[in-house]
Amino acid sequence: MNTKDLAYFDELISQKNFSKVAKTFGVSQPTVTTAIKRLESEFGAPLVIRDRVKNTLHVTASGAQLAEHAKIVLHELRLAHQEIDNLSQNRLILGLPPIIENHYFPKIGARLAAEGLLAGLETIEGGSIWLRNAVRDGRVDMTLLGSVEPLAYQTLIAEEFDRQPFCIYVSKQHPLAQRKRVYFNELRREKFVFFNSNFIHNTAFNKLTRRNHFRPNIVFRSNDTHVLMKLIGENVGIGFFTKIVDHYRTDVVRLDLMDIEPPEFITSIVYRTTHILTPVQQQLLTILHETLAVDTDQTD
Repeated sequence: MNTKDLAYFDELISQKNFSKVAKTFGVSQPTVTTAIKRLESEFGAPLVIRDRVKNTLHVTASGAQLAEHAKIVLHELRLAHQEIDNLSQNRLILGLPPIIENHYFPKIGARLAAEGLLAGLETIEGGSIWLRNAVRDGRVDMTLLGSVEPLAYQTLIAEEFDRQPFCIYVSKQHPLAQRKRVYFNELRREKFVFFNSNFIHNTAFNKLTRRNHFRPNIVFRSNDTHVLMKLIGENVGIGFFTKIVDHYRTDVVRLDLMDIEPPEFITSIVYRTTHILTPVQQQLLTILHETLAVDTDQTD
């Protein structure tokens, strides 16, 4: 079977138009038509039905079934290309969400430097949700991720190493700054400055707002913790971050949440179950285990 045929078919399921598929791949329409016919011959069943009068395309039951498998096959092929490309270029790629990077990476970096690995390390920064997809797709070898629930994926290994509470951050000028603790329900009339949607903080925040039955007033969003902290210091709004956020500001006060069973910020080392680690990647994983004190006997 020609894997390019599967790529044409997968795109056809999405576009529902032979001409658009041909344009996407830069080939002639007969090339795409021939590819679909080869697949139909291979599987002994019609995959799509074209209505030339109405200019529509209908996917058969057999076609819908093949489409599910085609996505898996094409994903695995892309993943194999990415992994082998990384191996051939001797890349060592680690994903790091910014808050996790600021808090945990200095110790990791010192250990990598001591073992001569820091210069060859490429780090990719992003929110935990984006990085979870990046490790699945092979864009990073392994990543540190934040979550509000223990991670469990068939295609990924997740080794938890820390749990920290979420807290409220307010300006020293804010009336709440005189408090040490607060209930989340007390914040329903507050203005918030907050992260964009790729950060796991959104999941925890949404869980608390739903539990307390109010829609938060978010006046500004950014991926930059330092910008958000400056706005909090200026009393533009209050913030909701994990306790490990490093703000080092004298004009910002951190308050603990008194809610029963508040969400926790869980941090884990994550990598693919199918990825065969190179000696250098295994060395990186060992350093992560030892530096972050992961109990590997209790991870899945």
